[in-house]
Amino acid sequence: MYSMECIKAEIATNVNSMEYDLDMDAAEAARAELQGRALRDLLIVNQLVTTRLSRALATTPLSLTHVSFLSLLRRMPDGASVSQIADAMEVNQPAVSKVLRVLDELGAVTTERDPADARRLVVRMTARGHELLGLAEQAMHPAASAIFRDLSVPQLTRLVDELEGLQATIET
Repeated sequence: MYSMECIKAEIATNVNSMEYDLDMDAAEAARAELQGRALRDLLIVNQLVTTRLSRALATTPLSLTHVSFLSLLRRMPDGASVSQIADAMEVNQPAVSKVLRVLDELGAVTTERDPADARRLVVRMTARGHELLGLAEQAMHPAASAIFRDLSVPQLTRLVDELEGLQATIET
C-alpha cells in the first residue's frame, strides 16, 4: 500500500517547494502548498481506485471507461449527442465514437439520427446497457466497500458532498 510517509522528508520538501513562487505572501504560499498536497493525494487515490475497480470489472465485458459513459447516459434518458458526451466527459469526439462502437457491439447503446437535425446522432442507453451497468456496479461493490470501509456514514456523506462540490467547480 502506498503511503506518503514512505517519502523521505527532504524529497517531500523539494516536491512541495515547486508549488509556489517567491512573489507569494505566506498565506498564498501556504494555500499553494496545501493545493499541491490535495492534488497529489487526489492523483494517488485516483490511481488506487481506478486500479481496484478495473480489477473488479475484469469479470464483466465493461471497462471503467464504459461504466463512466453508461453512467452519464443513465442521467440523460432522452439521449445525448456525441458532442454532448464529448463535452461532458472532456474528451474528443473520435474518442467518444470509439467507446460508443464497443458499447453498440455489446448492445448497450443505440444511435439514431436526430429527426430535427440529420447531422446529429442521438445516443441512448438500451435495456441491455442498464443491465450491463447493473452487473458492473455489482462487480465493483466489494471493491467500493473495501475502499470506504473506514468511513462512517457522516464522513462518507461529507466526502460525497465535497466531491460533488469539487466536480461542480471543475465543470464550470
